[in-house]
Amino acid sequence: MRRITLFATLAAGFCVCTSLSCSGGGGGGTGLPSATTTPSVSFGAITGFGSVKLVGKEYETQNTSFVIDGHPGSQNDLKVGMVVTVNGSLSSSGTRTAATITQEDVVEGAIQAIPSTNDRIVVLGQTVLIDNDTLFDNNIPGQNISGLVPGDLVEVNGFVKDKGLIIATLIEKKNPPAACKVQGIIENHNSGAQTFTIGSLTVSYRSAVFNDMPSPSGNAWNDVLVEVKGSPCTQAPQPFIATTVEPERINVANADEIEVEGTITQFNSASSFAVNGVPVVTNSSTVFESGVASDLALGVEVEVEGSLTNGVVTAEKVSFSDNVEIEGDVATLTSAGATPNLTVSALPGITVFVNAQTDFKGGISNLGELAVGNHARVRGLPTGTNTVIAAEVQKRPPDTGVTLEGAVQAVANPNVTVLGVVIDTSTIADGNFKGLHGGKGRAAFFNAVKVGTLVSAKGDLMGGMVLWNEIEFQGEGS
Repeated sequence: MRRITLFATLAAGFCVCTSLSCSGGGGGGTGLPSATTTPSVSFGAITGFGSVKLVGKEYETQNTSFVIDGHPGSQNDLKVGMVVTVNGSLSSSGTRTAATITQEDVVEGAIQAIPSTNDRIVVLGQTVLIDNDTLFDNNIPGQNISGLVPGDLVEVNGFVKDKGLIIATLIEKKNPPAACKVQGIIENHNSGAQTFTIGSLTVSYRSAVFNDMPSPSGNAWNDVLVEVKGSPCTQAPQPFIATTVEPERINVANADEIEVEGTITQFNSASSFAVNGVPVVTNSSTVFESGVASDLALGVEVEVEGSLTNGVVTAEKVSFSDNVEIEGDVATLTSAGATPNLTVSALPGITVFVNAQTDFKGGISNLGELAVGNHARVRGLPTGTNTVIAAEVQKRPPDTGVTLEGAVQAVANPNVTVLGVVIDTSTIADGNFKGLHGGKGRAAFFNAVKVGTLVSAKGDLMGGMVLWNEIEFQGEGS
């Protein structure tokens, strides 16, 4: 799966246009579709070339205008993993054509720290998560995190997951620019002092241009998703002196087809939420794939397909992407220190990390209120072969039940490997192999399952081992 960034204001309203494009941070473009075409919009990380491919869509680019990090460019400047906004059209013959393609990174600055977990870096006060989908440019030795050191200046493509948290799709090393930038959700706005925070970065906007922002009176900017440019490129000394503060906007008001993939950054209900700041509504016709409506929550990764009207996406389908669910008894617990985490009995090797964005439920408010032996449910996303960052940790009543849901890493009937755990399905009755569309049976399951498939396995903890009794095909993964 490739993730998509779609930016908009959380509190300042939306960019309403009469054509396919309008001004504002995050993109550009000109031109109405012809009478034989309909608007087609895609937001996400590039997966291939020839033309330009992303989100399962392919756009012809013969007459396309390119904007690369705010400057005119060409298709040769693009790389796989870069996050782009495509304003285009869909012809009656099914051909998609891009009018404009705009690339914009999510944070640019010096690395402040690289925790020993090697699954994240800290840049300008933002925790940048590195997972199986993150790409490293060939200017980084080894093309992995080991080729980076604190002090390196990097440009990160990706998307804002939550306050102070970014998921990276591409990391590049850069030469020092005149100014750096960061995208994120404003907290602690103080109009008197003319400051706010994004993650652990304090920003002073006293000398900044912010014409497109709402009135700064009081704390009106809190929860607005913005892009801030300024200096210095390191977090110390603070504050970060902003030269511009702009709300991140969706640059299209209406489109017949749109696909948004990312994480839920604002959650009101299962029928009203925001994906990376973009408002989404569901209704009785919305189809949920690889999950159900009750699985929606802050930080959950989803893919939304539908139509766009006045800046709001009406979802025809919501798919749960790269979603991990683990349930069982807590085996080990580390609640203090820089990397609080837990492991689960009989799921060897899986480590679940929590952070400031993790939501705690079931009568607990932090990891320290859990204990070894407590039954718990974790929802989150993988950040490595067998590591997970938790979006939610819930304390549950005592139970012998064990659940493991995630993308398949290996298949060798009767075994299926998820997050490094080998699930031995030989104990599962034939009727308890379940397909995505109602098909049942071992043969049908193993005919459909492959590396990248999302599956959910359930069993019971018996004598320190899991006796698996059900496995279900959830859908396609990466």
